[in-house]
Parts: sequence; structure tokens; C-alpha cells
Amino acid sequence: MNSKKIPEWLSKVSDGVIDHMNKDHSNSIVSTLHAQYGIKDRHAKMSKLEVNGYYAKSKNKLYFLKFKKNCNSLNQYKTELIRNAKKYREYEI
Repeated sequence: MNSKKIPEWLSKVSDGVIDHMNKDHSNSIVSTLHAQYGIKDRHAKMSKLEVNGYYAKSKNKLYFLKFKKNCNSLNQYKTELIRNAKKYREYEI
């Protein structure tokens, strides 16, 4: 994993974002993993946030799922998550 320290704003919201995404939007994580790596895993889970994407765990391996751009706020992070969800909707399994 990336050893850089994440910004304070991201650190503060990280647990809540991860919990929310894994509970309510797991299909978006699954479709992004499928689109970016060709991996079909309905049980993939978000595990760690970075300013330019996030790590998802699938079958005991971590994969970095990237955003189009870096985020400087929770609002921008949400925008990038939504962008990926729409972009990769056709990859849902």
C-alpha cells in the first residue's frame, strides 16, 4: 500500500466512507474492480482511501482503483466515486 500519509480531512472521514460504500454501494466497488482489472468478485470490499482512489480487497489481494483526478475534499471524493459508478455501470455483475 501507499506509505504516504493521507490528508487529515480524508483520515477523518475514511472509516465512514468505507463503511457506507461497503454496505450501500458494493456494486460500484465490484464494477470498478471489474472494469479496471478484469476481476469479477461480488465480495470485493473497499479497504483504504487515498486522494486519487482507493484500495479494494478481493480474494485476499489488494487492488488500487483509481480516480480521474486527485481529491481535496469529501465533496470531491464523493464526485469521483459517483463518476466511477456511472462510468463503470456496464461492468456490474
